Amino acid sequence: GAPGRRRRSRTRRRDRRVERWVSRVSNWGLRSESSRSSDAPPRAAMTMDLVPWEARAFAASLFVYHVSEYAIARAYNRATLSRDSFLFTTPYCVAMSFAVLEYALELVLAPELKRADAARAIKIAGLACAVLGDGLRKAAQVTAGTSFTHLIQTTKRPEHKLITHGVYRYIRHPGYFGWFVWCVGTQALLCNPIAAVGFAVAAARFFQKRVPFEEARLNAMFPGEYAAYAARTRTWLPGIP
Repeated sequence: GAPGRRRRSRTRRRDRRVERWVSRVSNWGLRSESSRSSDAPPRAAMTMDLVPWEARAFAASLFVYHVSEYAIARAYNRATLSRDSFLFTTPYCVAMSFAVLEYALELVLAPELKRADAARAIKIAGLACAVLGDGLRKAAQVTAGTSFTHLIQTTKRPEHKLITHGVYRYIRHPGYFGWFVWCVGTQALLCNPIAAVGFAVAAARFFQKRVPFEEARLNAMFPGEYAAYAARTRTWLPGIP
């Protein structure tokens, strides 16, 4: 009857309204997804843009340095291998923390210091020093093999030999010189004027104490031989002939 027809008519009108609403929502969703995929950069790219390239290069340099130190120690001196082979000493961690703090503060308070045209040249030079310095240190470690240890040896081990070839032919203590260039280079990479000067001064003073102490032991272990090598080969470290 009439009531039944009216109910069926209302049902059809309601169904049509639901279909139109679903169609609108679907079209809006497709347009939004298309807009996001075409206009918005990927989340990973946005994250990379937020972190300056020099900060990413600095983090990569530290990662390569520490992992390769452990890997080389594991390859040539497994008997002395430990967590200390990563070389995360307390003074070093404090110094690097200060460097990160300086970089962050200057990036916020004095961004022109990090973004000037001259800063880009300094960053590139710093990156080159970091790569070449660490590369020199690793070349010294591989060349010396079992004769290279992180700790100064006070007695001569059976496998310990005086290495005078390869990079050692041109630089006395190439591992130290490479580390010096690397550590100062990381601060030039970040355009950290305070840390760059501080690292250079602290490293120079450290080696001015360490090298004479180590060379006294080497002279005792290789009498005459080491003195002749030292006489003809420079360290190239500040304040150490």
